[in-house]
Formats: sequence, C-alpha cells, structure tokens
Amino acid sequence: MSYEQVVSRLIQLARSNGGVVSSSQVEADEELDRNRDLVSAAARALAGGTNVFSSEEPDGRVWFPYSSLLFSDLASKRPT
Repeated sequence: MSYEQVVSRLIQLARSNGGVVSSSQVEADEELDRNRDLVSAAARALAGGTNVFSSEEPDGRVWFPYSSLLFSDLASKRPT
C-alpha cells in the first residue's frame, strides 16, 4: 500500500462516516492494519493540515495515533 493509497482510504472511511474516521475503524481495516507505520505517518501528516482535526481520548486504541480524525470539508456532507 502506498502513502497515497493510505490517505485515500482514510478519506474514504471518513466520507462514509460523516467526515470522521475513528481509531476503531482504522484498526479494524485489515489492509490498514498491515501497514501500521505508514498509516500512522499519514494520519499525523493529515492532522497537521488545516482541514483535519485530531482527537485523543482514552478509547482503548492499540496503534492508531488518534481517537479520531475529523475532516472538516467532509463533515457537513451526509454519507452516501
């Protein structure tokens, strides 16, 4: 899986969930789970942007660096 594919998958998960991707969604995705280091790096890069907000709550996550990522440009759109 490439960096671009990881970013695309995270956005796809967020799009299907009202603009939010949770650690449980990410950690449950088999392909993302096989690429933990790359996924974590992509999540950190996305969280450093202007349209993505990260959250860190005690949620039992195992390896994903955030509880959730909120993509503000997707948050107002309904899942399809």
